[in-house]
Amino acid sequence: MVTVAPVLGAHNRQVPVLTLRPEPSPDTPIRGVHNPQRLRAVAAAELLGHLADPDLDAVVATLRLACGVPMAVINIVTENLQTYPAEVGVGAPCTQVPDGLSFCAEVVDTGLALAVADAAAHPVYSRNPMVVDGVIGAYAGVPLVDDGVVLGSVSIFDGSARKFSAEVLDILGFQARLASSVLALRRSARTDVLTGLPNRDVLLDHLRLAIARLDRHAGLACVLYFDLDGFKGINDEFGHAVGDAVLHEFAQRLRRAMRPTDTVSRFGGDEFVAVCEDLKSTAAAELLTGRIAQALTGEWHIDGKTLNVDVSIGCALTSSPTTPPLMLLHDADEAMYRAKQLLGTRSVLSASR
Repeated sequence: MVTVAPVLGAHNRQVPVLTLRPEPSPDTPIRGVHNPQRLRAVAAAELLGHLADPDLDAVVATLRLACGVPMAVINIVTENLQTYPAEVGVGAPCTQVPDGLSFCAEVVDTGLALAVADAAAHPVYSRNPMVVDGVIGAYAGVPLVDDGVVLGSVSIFDGSARKFSAEVLDILGFQARLASSVLALRRSARTDVLTGLPNRDVLLDHLRLAIARLDRHAGLACVLYFDLDGFKGINDEFGHAVGDAVLHEFAQRLRRAMRPTDTVSRFGGDEFVAVCEDLKSTAAAELLTGRIAQALTGEWHIDGKTLNVDVSIGCALTSSPTTPPLMLLHDADEAMYRAKQLLGTRSVLSASR
């Protein structure tokens, strides 16, 4: 649905501002530029500027042609920063416009689509640097939603004042849905279906980056390797449905125990791996591992059954940016198997590299 709300602009001129209100939904997406939960989802999506994704590139190319505009973008919005995984007409992977002057930040804050027919006459957006420079004359954008989170917007810009037609606004909405579908497919390819955690490929990417960052930031990168002891016996005694519930519960407990900056993944079967950065010392790694082990210890109540689940944890550390990622992973795996020789939930620390 499209509503038109005239507002007074410069010299008391009426400036038509269109708010495109989506159909009611039982689930309200997480919105707000500064919302920490939204920012974590944006970071996890890893949508970099000029991502070179052919499907997202096709969305903005179609918008430029179908809507007759010089600029079309898929914009991932963070604080005072607009990142364009796909764009035509901007010529840069990102821009830095203050949130208070950003069209797309308004879309993310409200969770509603927005159209401004005369940006130069608008009481706020007339101060947008690209409006001041005469690059933007009109704007229309709709929320870009993935997995219940407004990551940013899909937007078009004209160089002159222009009231976008209903047909153009419909095209924009359809292309935004297409972009959301592309992101959903991209996310599903990087996510373990059962637990919702990142999969092996994502973990290995993050591990490579964590080690590479040691070249610029002193500290330790850490790999934690987890294995559920006796998991086969749980499957055999109670069935695979209970086994799946145990894996899901373990993933949730592990996610809660880790720091927000850590990457936790299901590596396969009943094995999970985490990558932790910015640890200052071996003692800090031992403290973190101990806290995680404490969170995983105790009785688990699954599907009306009380289970005692023990976990073996292997820990490997490096301070060198030249450490091969698979070698560090292998060290953690070996430490985990040494932990299996002990009783209860326990951890073993590998020698640092």
